[in-house]
Amino acid sequence: MEALDTIGDLLMILGSLFALLAGIGIHRFPDAYSRMHAAAKSPTLGLVLVAVGAALRIRTGTAVGTLALVAILQLLTSPVATHVAARAVHLRMNVPQDGIDELDRDERDALNRPTS
Repeated sequence: MEALDTIGDLLMILGSLFALLAGIGIHRFPDAYSRMHAAAKSPTLGLVLVAVGAALRIRTGTAVGTLALVAILQLLTSPVATHVAARAVHLRMNVPQDGIDELDRDERDALNRPTS
């Protein structure tokens, strides 16, 4: 049991560090897309690690079920929320692109299509 407690502690510390790095990235990255990447990826992994670590520490059925539900919902909702935020940024701000802006091209094509 002592080994599971230690592993749980280490996972919670590692998850907290991922969340901390995400917060630092949000303030340090230069553009909106980089900031969104930092706000989506690291906190999701951090929350999953904290949930697994807490489940290893608590080890009751109710707590493990609740923590699993929290982790699953985070994994399902984070990509959708990030996509919605990125689309809003794309529509409202002029963010430099490396190549062809395919979303802008597709939206222009959709507006120019004849209706039937």
